[in-house]
Amino acid sequence: MQREECSVKFGIGSQMPKFVLPATDGNDYSDQYFESSKARLVIFTCNHCPYVKGSEDFFQEAILKYKDYGLKTVAISSNDAVQYPEDSFEKMKDKSESLGNPFPYLYDETQDVARSFDAACTPECYLFDSSGKLVFHGTVNNSPRDPSAATEKYLEKAISQLINDEEVNPSFVHPMGCSIKWKQ
Repeated sequence: MQREECSVKFGIGSQMPKFVLPATDGNDYSDQYFESSKARLVIFTCNHCPYVKGSEDFFQEAILKYKDYGLKTVAISSNDAVQYPEDSFEKMKDKSESLGNPFPYLYDETQDVARSFDAACTPECYLFDSSGKLVFHGTVNNSPRDPSAATEKYLEKAISQLINDEEVNPSFVHPMGCSIKWKQ
């Protein structure tokens, strides 16, 4: 799936929605987690998607690179675990532990948070400034399924621009990946 246009419902400049979700580490996280951070990254993801699997190393590297400069990140899985058992909360815990995620991995069982962001696919990235305003919506790079073929690192560029108080450009790069598996 490739999202061709920025969301009309949740466009650039939108404020981060309020949320509270359970994480694989046993804690609950909310939008308040991002308080006092210069850059706020929300990634809609899941366990089974080959585009996510192809992007995991990039996420780890980029997030660790900018963490000390004020980047805070959460990853959210909103897939229907009945249709896709690999995306269950228990399997999320296993994956988070095996990857040693440097960010909380949250479970959106009701799918309400994905709807509030107007998320459509995995991985789909939303980068907000320190006030919670959306400044980037898009994909990780131009080859999320095969990172060895990537020539453009869109998300890393956007994070760098935001951290360095530059205009984020481009602010939208079509997300591509697996569609979110909505409940029937």
